[in-house]
Amino acid sequence: MPLNMSGSSRSSVVQEYASLSDIQDSRLDAVIGSPTPRRIPVSKNIFEAMGIASRVVKETGYKTFPDGPANQEAAIWMSGGRSWTRMKLARDTINDGHCANEAEEIRALKQMGGGSCGEHRRLSAAELRQMHRAMPAFQVKESNEDHHYVVLGDWRDRTVGDYAVVIDPWQMIKKVHTYGERINTTEPVRLFTTPPGPPEPNDALSEALAQNPADNSRMDRFTKMRVKRAAGPEAAKTIIRGLRNSGSAWDQASGTRNPYTEYVDPDGCVSAFNDMPPDYLERYLDAKDQMRLAFRDRD
Repeated sequence: MPLNMSGSSRSSVVQEYASLSDIQDSRLDAVIGSPTPRRIPVSKNIFEAMGIASRVVKETGYKTFPDGPANQEAAIWMSGGRSWTRMKLARDTINDGHCANEAEEIRALKQMGGGSCGEHRRLSAAELRQMHRAMPAFQVKESNEDHHYVVLGDWRDRTVGDYAVVIDPWQMIKKVHTYGERINTTEPVRLFTTPPGPPEPNDALSEALAQNPADNSRMDRFTKMRVKRAAGPEAAKTIIRGLRNSGSAWDQASGTRNPYTEYVDPDGCVSAFNDMPPDYLERYLDAKDQMRLAFRDRD
């Protein structure tokens, strides 16, 4: 399959990604629908913004949070419960007053490598602050539900409008898309704004963002301590069942109806901005299959 070689913004290590369009799995049709060819013309500025957004999604969605979102059922299953443990440890560190400022909170999130949509939103915005931004970035919350993400570009500006760029790495199928393509079409509530400009000269933030998440063996130990079960299917089942009982479990694949949409700029550059690690889609779909069997006779 064709691979897109993409490097981290702060690392010389090259990581392989494959476009979702090149690694289709028929099982995915039941989750997001059959592939629908679509190509949207965008300006050069929007296409460049999408490229920046794609770097942020990869950094945040796959590296900062290696086990995925803490409240997405498939991520919990894929990680044997570690995604939830990572979030709990990160929030304990922050909420217990161990962080004196924003940079220390970002450091804690990076070192633990866990969170839900709010943490994904915060880390995405922090990454953007370390990049040149031709458009403002908005941290937002949906006005009709508790979901957070980032928008690059002001959708209220008539020159941008529905072509503002959505950055939402909390989704299981991670796809950069336009504001006009959102499934939830309500106008979000603006929380924080970062103006356009060069990378922020903030050594403390840069140092915090350079941290790596704790390794799996450490999180496996904490999962067993928290759940009283070793990290694996039984621990994941226990966590998912508890989240379902409290109404805080999610099973959401994408924030856009067509994760295969491509974008083309005036120079003819084309991308779907839906890259993922080559084995990610298979692991995600296997997890959904396994969960159906595991919960069939219980819930």
